[in-house]
Amino acid sequence: MDSGVSQRRIFVTDTIQDANFGGTTGADELCASQAAAAGLQGEFKAWLSTISSPVSDRLTQSSVPYVLVDGTLIANDWNDLVDDSILAPINLDATQRVRSGDVWTGTLPDGLSYTNDDCEGFTSGSVGIGLCGTTALINANWTANATPGCSTELRLYCIEQ
Repeated sequence: MDSGVSQRRIFVTDTIQDANFGGTTGADELCASQAAAAGLQGEFKAWLSTISSPVSDRLTQSSVPYVLVDGTLIANDWNDLVDDSILAPINLDATQRVRSGDVWTGTLPDGLSYTNDDCEGFTSGSVGIGLCGTTALINANWTANATPGCSTELRLYCIEQ
């Protein structure tokens, strides 16, 4: 799983948008596009869960450290990433610019899905609510902070696979 890989990079998107990403596929494409534009090699996927597809099923559960694109340690491994807190805020975009604000996640601190609502699988920018985290915090609120309406424009977290 982690053969030849010493770390997994994490960044926050430099753009904001409502919850209509075209589901997790569209969100993953946005992460891949921003990583490529910044010259980051590797596969990147969104830290985004739908009711039926939690990140714990979608993303690599790595045994190596998760770091920001500048090398700042976020978590020692997957288990540390999903233990209710992280070591530093995830507040840098793919080009190492500081970005602040809330982030669409649909994801509870343990990597499982928020099951009350998910903006129709993150395909609606108008109907319902979705779970978001915030770039400023390192407690469980980094991924589970509030439930704004789906028309709210927020960022995404992107994680190297």
